[in-house]
Amino acid sequence: MSIIDRIRRDKQLLYLSLATALRGMRDNLRYIIWQPFALSLGIPVRDIGALESLMDLAKIIIQPILGAASDVYGRKKFLVARELTVLAAGLCFLFAESWQLLALGMVFIGLGIALIPIWHSTVAESIKANEMGVVFSLLGSAYMTTGMIGTIAAGWLADNMGYRTVYAISVGFAVLSLIVTIFKIDETHKPSGKAKFTVREAFTSLLDTFRPPRYMWGYYIAMSVDLFAFSVGWRLINGMLADVYGFTPGMLGLMNAVNTGTMAIFQMVLGGHVDRYGYKKFLTISQIISSCLLAVLLFFPSYPVAIGASILMGLGAAFWMPAEQAWVAKNVDPEQRAKAIGGYSTFRGLVALPGPFIGGIVYDIYGYHGPLAINLTLAVIDVFLLWFLVKDNAREENELLHNPELKN
Repeated sequence: MSIIDRIRRDKQLLYLSLATALRGMRDNLRYIIWQPFALSLGIPVRDIGALESLMDLAKIIIQPILGAASDVYGRKKFLVARELTVLAAGLCFLFAESWQLLALGMVFIGLGIALIPIWHSTVAESIKANEMGVVFSLLGSAYMTTGMIGTIAAGWLADNMGYRTVYAISVGFAVLSLIVTIFKIDETHKPSGKAKFTVREAFTSLLDTFRPPRYMWGYYIAMSVDLFAFSVGWRLINGMLADVYGFTPGMLGLMNAVNTGTMAIFQMVLGGHVDRYGYKKFLTISQIISSCLLAVLLFFPSYPVAIGASILMGLGAAFWMPAEQAWVAKNVDPEQRAKAIGGYSTFRGLVALPGPFIGGIVYDIYGYHGPLAINLTLAVIDVFLLWFLVKDNAREENELLHNPELKN
């Protein structure tokens, strides 16, 4: 039976796919216009970078604790909480007239992102181990397909009907996603025994973020360099292009639609091969592609080039996303999957936390080229880190090293 047939017959996978598609529309409607919207309120790029870092801080503070708590209490209630926080963020953006509500909205977005590892754990617990790469790819394609529609719609609506209309529609999709999560997605993790999660355990979970298993350190380092690099540069690209080159929301929407459309198409093509050919190869290829697009956009900043760079970014992300998600799901302890995924995301987030703020300051001093030059330099370095530090079967090799009898 093919994966598509399984999704049709398996109600859990079907509703996971539906929720993913709704979130793709919801998130991309909001994301594509938020930096131009902030500029329209008189907020400079430097402060947009600070707001991006605020979002990261909100995520980092609580992410490992939430993951560990879901290992004790189950996934479902945390998935619902995620939908509620993103809905609250949408309402903040809808009614924002100054930086205060924007800041609160970014905090809510950060809290919602903090709960994403629990979603990944839910997906992993709903499928077989040898299906992780292809299922994560298909869900990513569902997200990006509706996201492509959302980015085009957001740009056109913002140009013709204003930013508030876009946020109102985004809130509507947030409500639909909440309904699907509450009524259709099943609990996948029911711990045996009496549920208990103390303050001490919460503190331990936070500390564990800084002491991952030794076999994961190479992966942590390579992936953290990547996130910091793109937090300094690419994270601010919409605001920089709008501020320096006058890109309108419609132009940015088309750019991001090309990006997400390319990603959706190639994830469907590549998803079935990631488990076969290896995660390290996919991650390294992705970073090489990203380095090429950054170089082109750095030296030839025009709208046609930006469209071409968006195609390359979509292709690179199609290699990256399923490989990253599947590597983590495969190499962490299944009994503490959400905690481990949350700890990984928190570690990366801490490294990248100052990235958007630094990017904003560099932009103020050196202009458009400064943040992208830093991004490109670190991306090239990361190509080598990914190739030499990441091992596809790190956990399995570590167990064999410490338990040689497992070979028999």
